[in-house]
Amino acid sequence: MSTSADSRTPEHSSPAEETWRGGFEAAQRTLFDAVGLDAKSTFIDLGHPYGRTHVFEAGSSTDDVPLLFVHGTAAFGAFLSPLMAQFGDARVVGFDRPGYGLSEAFVCTEQNLRQTVVDVIGGVVDELNIEQVDLVGHSMGGHAGILFANAHPERVRNLLLVGGIPAFPGTRPPLPLRALTVPLLNRVIRRLQKPDEAGVLDIAEVFGERDAIQDYPAFIQAIAAHERDPNSAAAGLSEFNALLSIRGWHRSVRISDEELRGLEHPTTMVWGEHDPLGRPDDVRASVQLIPNARFESVASGHIPYLRHPEQCAQFIREARKSPQ
Repeated sequence: MSTSADSRTPEHSSPAEETWRGGFEAAQRTLFDAVGLDAKSTFIDLGHPYGRTHVFEAGSSTDDVPLLFVHGTAAFGAFLSPLMAQFGDARVVGFDRPGYGLSEAFVCTEQNLRQTVVDVIGGVVDELNIEQVDLVGHSMGGHAGILFANAHPERVRNLLLVGGIPAFPGTRPPLPLRALTVPLLNRVIRRLQKPDEAGVLDIAEVFGERDAIQDYPAFIQAIAAHERDPNSAAAGLSEFNALLSIRGWHRSVRISDEELRGLEHPTTMVWGEHDPLGRPDDVRASVQLIPNARFESVASGHIPYLRHPEQCAQFIREARKSPQ
């Protein structure tokens, strides 16, 4: 594991790449400060093909079962920092999945998606010498959490899923995301998309969070800085293509009823009442397949913790306090 400040810049990176990464790193630090998260960064090597991975932690290092936060598609670890900051002295761990944030470039495919998310979470907890986690997943991070909990049930104590989950039974990707998978339409959309804060607000509107996100100017700036990095943008597009087409979710990546029935863990799900992936009633029957699930809905879009950070954190605290 590398902890040196010099490790922030990968070898053989171009001046342009160093500029993009430096801009994102500065915006990330501003975001941590804005939400009150005293995070310390490090880098770990997950080996081929995932490579150098950015990890950050805050809180007590003596916490036996830390909270591990897993971000979604076209996002980064600090995307969850407004929620992470709600846990005071508890040990919280976040990381940039391969291709995103300060981690090494990576291209996702429909064929490698499922194995990648399981391998990466496992690699992070192994490198940090963590035996078991309370796993908090947002969006694709929730999808990843379900797959990891099924593959390694002994490594997860509580499964805590915040926001709509891609390819969950009953969900459907909104049309603007499906359009991104059509090459010609994608080129047009990318040319029209503003690589700045205004563009972030346009994206937030697709996810039903335009009003809520404006309470977090540092968050908007960090997303804009992330979008300016071609490696991060390419990783996001590759993951969208791995997950869906113009017709909807790829069959190979859909979460099955059997996978939901197989979850052995206490599972808490917080779903936005206006989530564009699906409303609570669209997924309720599938949630009931999980043997030990608590399902809560809040007045929000796809990122419930922006409008309701304390309430989302309270649901998580209650799950951690419940007898296992």
